[in-house]
Amino acid sequence: MERRSTPILGRTGRGSAVAARESFQMMPPARRHYAYLLRCGDGTYYAGYTVHPGRRLAAHRRGRASRYTRGRGPHTYAAVFWCPTKRSALVLERLLKRLPHSAKRRLARGRPPAALAEALRLGVRRLPVFRDGPARRRVRRPGAARVC
Repeated sequence: MERRSTPILGRTGRGSAVAARESFQMMPPARRHYAYLLRCGDGTYYAGYTVHPGRRLAAHRRGRASRYTRGRGPHTYAAVFWCPTKRSALVLERLLKRLPHSAKRRLARGRPPAALAEALRLGVRRLPVFRDGPARRRVRRPGAARVC
């Protein structure tokens, strides 16, 4: 009986690590999901879903994102919510669409209605909103002066 000079690569061998790394590289990058409430220039609100809030706001302002918001500018975000899954973002979007105008106005002012308790249970978090979209984490360059 002959002995093999090369070992058979099993589950814990180098071969499986290479295969795992290759399959990991082929996976698409993790996406972030957002539900948002947009305030139109005529005082109405529009609820939507996106994976890139800055790009979506620019599309609304160009009139390319939604037929409803076209011609109702200027547009600003009233609220942006980060959602852990696409499903939770779409559920929240549906909840936002069903809210009456008065509840959307309260939400824009920072007082969420009781109807959003279900969304918070799903892991949804509200992001701070500035004029040009949701806040981004700012990276301070080394040696740059800090402005207070």
